[in-house]
Amino acid sequence: MIGLFFLIMIPVWRDDARLDDFHARVLAYPVPPETRVKGDSDATFGKNSGGSGDYCAYSVRLVLETRLSQKEIHAHYGRAAIAGPDNRSRAQVDLRFSEDSGNGGDVTVEFHDITPSDWDWRCT
Repeated sequence: MIGLFFLIMIPVWRDDARLDDFHARVLAYPVPPETRVKGDSDATFGKNSGGSGDYCAYSVRLVLETRLSQKEIHAHYGRAAIAGPDNRSRAQVDLRFSEDSGNGGDVTVEFHDITPSDWDWRCT
């Protein structure tokens, strides 16, 4: 019975550690000048909702307040070479700007990536 517990939980613990490490890498990347993080960051993990197969989806989201233009924010995060959860590929970055963000305002930055589930029951 104990062996079954470990068989089930080892992939869970591994993927929780991957999420924590991914979250730390995102937070270590500096925000642009004239920009501050609003509130806490949000890190999530779960089943990949698109595509086929068993994949785990990892996401870290930050809400920023900035005085920079959208072009400057795109340039800054376009250079962000943050490794994904399994350190094999570069995480994708999505930017969502508030309606008043032409020359500053709020922007949501989301880093995300997927990995094969490798026996994590939360991704199947």
